[in-house]
This record gives sequence, C-alpha cells and structure tokens, in this order.
Amino acid sequence: MSILKKITFFTSAALATLITNVAMAQDKATDAGAEATKAAARSDMWLSVAFYILMFVAAGFILGVVGRALKVYELTASATGKKKGINWNSINATLFLTIGFLGLYGAFWEFAHHGKMILPEPASKHGVDTDNLLHVTFYITFAVFVITHVLLFLYVFLYRNRKGHKAYYYPHNDNLEKIWTLVPAIVLSILVFFGWKTWTTIMYPGDLANTIKVEAVAEQFKWTVRYAGKDNVLGARNYRLIGGDNVLGVKFDQDSTSHDDFFPQEIVLPVNKQVQFQFGAKDVIHSAYMPHFRVQMNCVPGMNTYFTFTPTITTNEMRSKVNDAKFDYLLYCNKICGASHFNMKFVIKVVSEKEYRAWLKEQKPFWVQKHEKPTPAAPTPATAPADSTKADTVAANKSLAINIK
Repeated sequence: MSILKKITFFTSAALATLITNVAMAQDKATDAGAEATKAAARSDMWLSVAFYILMFVAAGFILGVVGRALKVYELTASATGKKKGINWNSINATLFLTIGFLGLYGAFWEFAHHGKMILPEPASKHGVDTDNLLHVTFYITFAVFVITHVLLFLYVFLYRNRKGHKAYYYPHNDNLEKIWTLVPAIVLSILVFFGWKTWTTIMYPGDLANTIKVEAVAEQFKWTVRYAGKDNVLGARNYRLIGGDNVLGVKFDQDSTSHDDFFPQEIVLPVNKQVQFQFGAKDVIHSAYMPHFRVQMNCVPGMNTYFTFTPTITTNEMRSKVNDAKFDYLLYCNKICGASHFNMKFVIKVVSEKEYRAWLKEQKPFWVQKHEKPTPAAPTPATAPADSTKADTVAANKSLAINIK
C-alpha cells in the first residue's frame, strides 16, 4: 500500500469515527416542549461535522502534496545519480525518541497537576488502608513504566539502521529470564498478600453485635433508607408485599423485629462507630457509591449485599478541610441505570455520638406511626341553660308597665 493510500485510508477511518461520535453525543429531547432545543442541537451537530470534514480534507490535501513533493525529489535524485538525501531511519528514530519523551513528560505533568483529583480524602478507617495499597501499587508500576519506556525509546534511537553498523545476535540469556520472571513474581506476591489481608479485614469485620444496621434500597431513580431500631435487627422483606405506603415490602405483620424500624430522610452516622450497610434493589442493578468512605457495592434485585465501615471524619470537620460550608457526604448510584440516573443522591451526615443520640430520639418507627391512635379532641365545655323564670319576670314587668300607661 502506497503512502498516499495509507493517508487516505486512515483519514477516512478517523473521519467516519469522528462523525459517528459527534452524532451519538447529541442528547435526544424527551418531550414536545424541547423541540426547539432539539433542532438547535441537530444544527450544531451538522456544523461540527462540516467543520471536521473540512479540517480532514485540508490535512489530507497538505499531506498528499508533501508526499508527492518528496516522491519527486527522490526520483530526481535517483535519475541524476545523486545520493538520496533523506535518511528515513534516522528521522523515524529521532521522532520516536522525541515523541516518547514528550509522552513521559506529559505523564509526569498530568500526575503533578491532577493527581490529587483522583479521589477525595478518605473519611473511613478502611479507606486509609485501601489508599495506601493504591499508592504503593501506583509507585511501583509507575517506576517500571518509566524505566521500560525510557529503554524502549532510547534503544530505538541508539540501534537504528546505520551504514557500517551490524546488529549483534543475542538470542537467549538464562540469567535475564530468571530476573524478569522472579522479580515481578515476588513483587506481585507481596502486593497480593497485603491486598488479600486488607480485603479480608473489610469484608469480614468480625462481631457485629454493636454495629449500626442500615439498609439502602435503590430503584429508578431514588434511594429508600431504613434503620434498624432499638433491637438492632432489620425486619425481613418480601417483594410481594410492596405496595401503598409499604415501599420496601417489609413484613410488618409477620416479623415483630420490624416494628421499631424507621425511614429517615437523610443518613446520619456517629463518628468512629462501625456501620453495616445492607444494599438491595427493586428493579435493575444499581451500585451504591460513597466515594469519601471508599465504599462501592452493587445493589442487585432479589438478593442482599453488605458493606461494613467506620466513618472517621465528621461532616463539620470535612467542611473545614475542603473550605465549603455546604459540603455533605453523599450516597450515589454508580451504575448508569436509566435517564434520571444522575438524580440518585442521598445525603449522609457524620456527627458526634451525642448528636447521633439526639437525632435517634427524634425518629419515630414506621409501625408506630401507622398504628398510633389519633389523639381525641378535647370535650367542649357545656353551656349553662338560660334562666326561663327570669325571662318571664322581665316580660311580665314590661307588660304591666304598658297597661299602667
């Protein structure tokens, strides 16, 4: 395939990919009132497509002209018996070295400027451990990445094809094989061991007798949260019972442990107190995500999943750290579950033990709210009957006065 054909092929492929991506990126209007917006978006899309078509045509034309000029130069040099002046091996080797080191510089720049944006500060006990594992793994792999790519770019340049240089035939070395097999195996074994140890600590926390039990159930497109009451046991659920005000299908009539469960409008957790979340879903697969606590767990219809953690930074403390008086921890859905997926947020507040106890006293179990008897109205005081004899006396006196006159 000639260079011109290659340019044409890759330009066409890139152009087709770009047009497809631009078209797919346009949001579809979902109601009749958005027709104007839809038309404007369609117009912008085709303007973008036309612009990129012109850009690709211009770039292809310029590359074609340059390619033809180089071809004419080579043919002229060959016809006149002159030595070819373009050493493509040296050009490719130099480009490889230059672009390679520019890429490494870009990697360092990206890490230096945006490294802190990967995840927020961990606000849970296990979050510190998982972040440490992440950092150690990153530093090791980044060091290997830099060393191998420096050698790759440098060797392409140093060992390019040159007149008078012959490649050394070096097919095998047992010691090298042992080194690059054993060293990665040992390093990975150490990382896997500490990862397994951390995972076991997180997923098997031990005794849960004094652990706060909270359930979060996802549906399109909201969360329903339920707390275990004083007995610290969440009542059983059955999807067949979902209906009316029983939004989770809790077995209130069959399971007495559900009678003290309550449904708050926000999640409130005490700092430095272990909490176990039980997750579920009512329709499709969702994913509970609490980034500050380093928690993510799939919510699957028909089964429960669990995650236990200990929050270590109160909401007020984190507000001071991030310098944002309106900051709140949030429970998100991290699965694209439908059109309003972005709305699936639920506020989490981490407070002191004293504040948590005060908040608990304000919560009323759902069963109690449903079955409490309305307070009877206060009886209306009886009105004393009028004195009829007094009225008759007054009337008689008036009649007597009239007769005298």
